[in-house]
Amino acid sequence: MKLDLHCHSTASDGKLTPLEVFRLAEEARLDYFSITDHDTVAGFQQLDVADSDVTLISGIELSTQWSGVGIHIVGLDFDPEHKSIKTMITHQRGVRESRAIAIDKKLAAHAMPGTLAGALTFCPDIGQVGRPHFAQFMVQQGFVKSEKQAFDRWLGNGKIGDVKSGWPDIEAGVAAIVDAGGIAVLAHPLRYKLTFSKLKRLATHFKEMGGQAIELVGYQVSPDKQKQLNKLAADLSLAASGGSDFHDPLWRWSQIGKLPELPSHVPAVWQLFKSQSNQ
Repeated sequence: MKLDLHCHSTASDGKLTPLEVFRLAEEARLDYFSITDHDTVAGFQQLDVADSDVTLISGIELSTQWSGVGIHIVGLDFDPEHKSIKTMITHQRGVRESRAIAIDKKLAAHAMPGTLAGALTFCPDIGQVGRPHFAQFMVQQGFVKSEKQAFDRWLGNGKIGDVKSGWPDIEAGVAAIVDAGGIAVLAHPLRYKLTFSKLKRLATHFKEMGGQAIELVGYQVSPDKQKQLNKLAADLSLAASGGSDFHDPLWRWSQIGKLPELPSHVPAVWQLFKSQSNQ
């Protein structure tokens, strides 16, 4: 079973339109695919792909926080019209707007004026603007040499532009997805740079709150860390998910459908999809 259940389009901070992203999924001959834009289902809702061989799964990537750490929760196979999802999206838009204003002020205090106005030239919707849009403007203005440098110095985790205030607790993010009939997935768990003991506490709490799956493939890790992660999923009875976290066709390390196979000893998330129960 070929899948990619974590991708982004121009509805959030991706470089390709939802249809262009979906065409890449078709070229990769995927069985299941999901566009999981940040805090919005606008990309998913733009697609009408009933005649495609690729099964499109509803998706979203919610920004949440746990113990002061920003945590992303991917939602899959939910009702995008459900009240809980709509309410969460409305809340997240407000947070993003306040966050963008705060980032602008912080960067202006470090001799980088006008960053919000600049970010809005890349993403006209202030309720959807994110750090990558700030990074694009910072490169354009010569404040930094690359988007990577923008994150390493100013926007990444723990930097001055990493504004977390306002994101809902992880419990609220999971509840919104589950209430809408979906599957809550702990996204890219090794990217938070937690000790393994703290990651285990996070995953355990996530499971207790109703989380059902964890991303096990989609990023390069050492064999030892992969083994630890696979065991964590098995110990907590979390299903295995995977996604490229695609944003840009120029990023060779995150191409749609270019994923290792899910580990065979952990149930696969696609087995939980409603399309399976209807077969």
